[in-house]
Amino acid sequence: MMRLLLTLTFALGALASPEDVYSKFYQTSDVSASSAATVVSGNIPSYVVGRSIHNGCGGFGFGPHSFSHVFDCYAKLHSWDFQGDGTVTFSTQFMRTNFYNQSVEMDDIWPSIYFGVESPRFGMKDRMSAMMNSKPADGPDTFDNLNVNLWDFGLSSPDGSEKMVLALTDGLIMRGVGVESLNTYYFAFDDFSATMNGTTSSAHPKYIPGTQTSVNYFIKPNNMLSSKGTIYLYKHEYGSTKIDTFFEADIPSVNYMHSISVTPNYAIIFLNNCHFSEKCVMSSMEKNWKGVQSCFSWDDSLTSTTILVVELKTGEIKMTSKAPPLFTLHHANAYEEEDGSVVLDLCAFEDSSILQATVFQSATLLDEASRNAYKAEFVPPRYHRLVLKGDGKDAEEKIIPSYRDGQEYPFDFPLTNPKYAGRKHCIVYGQDSPFAGGSDKYSATAWVKLNVCTEEVLVFTLEDHFATGDASFVPDPDSDEEDAGVLMTAWVDGTGEGETYFRIIDAKTMEEVATVRFKDEEDKKIFMPYAFHGIWLEN
Repeated sequence: MMRLLLTLTFALGALASPEDVYSKFYQTSDVSASSAATVVSGNIPSYVVGRSIHNGCGGFGFGPHSFSHVFDCYAKLHSWDFQGDGTVTFSTQFMRTNFYNQSVEMDDIWPSIYFGVESPRFGMKDRMSAMMNSKPADGPDTFDNLNVNLWDFGLSSPDGSEKMVLALTDGLIMRGVGVESLNTYYFAFDDFSATMNGTTSSAHPKYIPGTQTSVNYFIKPNNMLSSKGTIYLYKHEYGSTKIDTFFEADIPSVNYMHSISVTPNYAIIFLNNCHFSEKCVMSSMEKNWKGVQSCFSWDDSLTSTTILVVELKTGEIKMTSKAPPLFTLHHANAYEEEDGSVVLDLCAFEDSSILQATVFQSATLLDEASRNAYKAEFVPPRYHRLVLKGDGKDAEEKIIPSYRDGQEYPFDFPLTNPKYAGRKHCIVYGQDSPFAGGSDKYSATAWVKLNVCTEEVLVFTLEDHFATGDASFVPDPDSDEEDAGVLMTAWVDGTGEGETYFRIIDAKTMEEVATVRFKDEEDKKIFMPYAFHGIWLEN
């Protein structure tokens, strides 16, 4: 069934030229669909049976106000249901969070504290409301725009009618998402709250390899005026509504970490030298405040990054190591060697300036020339391998290049075959974007396969086609080969009206094997705004 949900306005949309298809990533999509039919080309492998659900952007403003930063977009869910007989249905709708519902009722964006700022800027009364609305709260009536990732904790909807995954960002507030309906449900873990336990966490929990026990961290600042805090690690047993905090340590600054790594015996914390200031958030009352993005700072005085390796069973620190001062958003994998060393692979930048990059401002993303000009300052991430050999010893660092035909394809959003999580791996996949393959176009995108053992590189890219967000790796259950499976990711067609295609790529050859496309009853092409991360759920 196809239905129009509502029309959201985006005041900056006029900046985009009709030919600039890439800008559709950053324009509101007012389409809602439930189990709509799709057109499949090619052959979907028989083992691809389940749902691929992406979380990310849907709306970029409401009524008289728009967001100035892409990270503030209204969360929207996009789901492809692979039924095993070659048919695929598509569903999409906005996440009905309190933030979204309040905005619908007001016909304006609900005053809150955003990564950027609202445009035009709120008056003093609404800025005061924004401060109050954004205070962490344990009930449903708080700011809960959760547009980053989805995670399977083994839960069901409150009425028991369907499986539920949790939507999350780098905080402690989470909301349930019905896997079949995409309905939004209020959820909070028992005895674990944003008001008691702090505000920062990771949008990327990890399973202990071979189990469905999740591990993640959270940080509790000492108070709003102090830079110090305490970091905790917790476990979550699949299906439970409780968590088990098993490690805590005082830290001199509140570090910002988007990911952690887990091996069979250890949790690995890469304490980025990027720090987050709770005190800075209080500046949101000021007219010239630049948003939460201004509350992240890179400490140039630190000449190394601290890595903590914590035992999962005891909560004791196995080793503390030092690495070069790198900034990472996404870890690729980690594993243990027979000699007791631990290997940590991640995609890393030279510093955290990516968090304040002007290219993520809406006005820049909607203007092709401004986007392309970002190449002059863009320093891409590179694949780093850190070998941790013992307590107090510096990590051995190796940068593994990703060249194909003489051209470098640096990437982020790394993923490996989930069968190899926590195991020694050779194959990693990632997205080279922007300026893929050395292109002068910000929109140029490629998916890269890097063999870190041989440094062989394969690339999947389409001229004038643009990828959105993360991908999923679906392994072939009948093979133990590391690259036996498919990559699944949504692409926007850059040659026409911006129609979204869901592409299935052979992970061994990096060649497309099937494409899923979706149109509504009136044969209108459907585009999907920028998605951040997603989840693959086997039926």
